[in-house]
Amino acid sequence: MQMSNREIVNNYKEAKDRTQQVKILADLNCCSIEQIIGILTSNGIDHRCFSGLRRKLNAEKVVKAEKIPYKKPEIIPGPPEPDKQLTVSDAVAVIKAELAEINRQQYELDMRKADLYQQVWDMMGEM
Repeated sequence: MQMSNREIVNNYKEAKDRTQQVKILADLNCCSIEQIIGILTSNGIDHRCFSGLRRKLNAEKVVKAEKIPYKKPEIIPGPPEPDKQLTVSDAVAVIKAELAEINRQQYELDMRKADLYQQVWDMMGEM
């Protein structure tokens, strides 16, 4: 945030078009509109003032989503022809590398599962 909360609230209160001012404050502070609304509501501005702004933002998102132009699907080319014939040792090396990756991923899954079980166990002990 580049502006303090007090500056944001004062700029909002002094603005003629408060809805537009929220957007401007969000741009100036490089943050989302929801963050600005959160600052304003935490400093005493009634949250009901922003329901219209939220409706407009949601309507803009819907309109933008509907205006996606049609893109013709691309034809996926087949695999390129290999320059040389693969040997059995090349195929074995590829399979070994894939198995090593699968084993690494399985180890990570097992460790994550153990962590989850430990968290559940700890939670059960707290009850």
